[in-house]
Amino acid sequence: MRTPFVVCVALCCGLALALSGCASGPKKKKRTVLMTEYDDARVGKQASVSVAAQMGVLDDPELNAYVTEIGRKLLRGLPRRSFQYQFAVVDQEEPNAFALPGGYIFISRGLLALANNEDELACVIGHEITHVHHRHSAAQQQLSKRGLAMPWIKAGKMAAYGRDMERDADKGGQILCAAAGYDPMGMSTFLESLAQTERFRLGFSRNPGWLDSHPGSNERAAVNAVRAQEIRWRRDPLLGDTQESLYKKIEGLPWGQRPQGGVFQGDVFLHPDLDFYMRFPHGWYTQNTNSAVGAQEPTGRAIVFLTADAPPGDPKQIAETWAEKTKQTQSIDVRDSRPVKVGHIDAWRMKVNARMGGPLVASMVTFIPYAGATWRVTSMSLAMDEDKYMGRTLVTARSFRPLTDEERNSLSESSLHITRAQPGESLERLNQRTGNAWDVRATALYNGVFIDHRFQGGERVKTVDVKPYVPPPKAAPNTAPAPGPGATAPSGGS
Repeated sequence: MRTPFVVCVALCCGLALALSGCASGPKKKKRTVLMTEYDDARVGKQASVSVAAQMGVLDDPELNAYVTEIGRKLLRGLPRRSFQYQFAVVDQEEPNAFALPGGYIFISRGLLALANNEDELACVIGHEITHVHHRHSAAQQQLSKRGLAMPWIKAGKMAAYGRDMERDADKGGQILCAAAGYDPMGMSTFLESLAQTERFRLGFSRNPGWLDSHPGSNERAAVNAVRAQEIRWRRDPLLGDTQESLYKKIEGLPWGQRPQGGVFQGDVFLHPDLDFYMRFPHGWYTQNTNSAVGAQEPTGRAIVFLTADAPPGDPKQIAETWAEKTKQTQSIDVRDSRPVKVGHIDAWRMKVNARMGGPLVASMVTFIPYAGATWRVTSMSLAMDEDKYMGRTLVTARSFRPLTDEERNSLSESSLHITRAQPGESLERLNQRTGNAWDVRATALYNGVFIDHRFQGGERVKTVDVKPYVPPPKAAPNTAPAPGPGATAPSGGS
């Protein structure tokens, strides 16, 4: 899983918004400048709505309340509070945490799975609170406006400034944790686990490059370990066993891809709740969000993605309405418009050119009425590269079809389970006894132990349970738009 496919090349970004149906307002947008704390709060609130729409907030009120409670404890350590902080768990499988201006802080379910106690989780949340409190977004924005350095030199200064802010947030997070009675060493141990996940994913340790915006996890872990030993703190006895507290909350937490939002199996995307299959170009970077699913060519010169935001109807009429609406916000030229067949479905395809202040961008848009919505397959590339990528993206559009029973029955869902180790048990033996879906390396990684670890007995161990996925029953056809590919279908929905 790589950078979101909608990032692509810079010259395609504006057109991507229009083609995905998101563009609105005048052609020229004002740049939002974070001059004051009021600006932070306003911009953060707007952005938080987009985050919820794109990534999805996990539908677990108890878990969201748990993260919020930790955040509230940490906020007591701030000398003053300028924002109304809000905390939420996003439905993202990668370990991630981020803060928006104005106090909107998000923790991914993948990060909750990686943390081994509440101390580590609190340090991460404290890190994000520090970003907000010190207004790092505004500081970074101001830096980007200064100086006349050559682009690559300026980028280096930006990255270095970003690294300084990350170190500052680490320190602030540790101080907030210590003040709340959490162990500030949790920052170091979590970063060690984070470094291990990168090694596990890549197969090697990667040293941070000159333009990396974050210091390496190993470097940060070492610095934070030294600092933790110098910070004076006292454990809050009301916290109890911080590992038990966390593990009680993450028992049953969804793990990996969730079938409710569709899953990738290599280049193939299967969505059991919305009942469709689609194959993306081999070797392209794929991503699935609440509003779209798609793939990006490795060099960023082409993208193809699927969205559904219109009710079913005459695909020609829907295509023409879309084109007229898009012309209100983007300069586009429809150079071809014709009926096509996608399997047994009568569909419509348009070829569009657009110039976004740079080279010409070519796009192909296919409108497919299916299962309570009109689906739109959009591909984009530089016009000069159109012949190079047209064939592959055309195959992607033509691959859209209903799932077979075999494909539907092949899907499963996974969740975290906390078990107790037996005396002298190895990771391999524990996996065999519990039916753990993780291999030995992953079990060691997510439990913060070495691969040859032997348990004394009674330790809590994270494992993964797998069971067949059963889609909800289909409802009668309706005219309401279906949710985006990454969204969970409504109960009883098609």
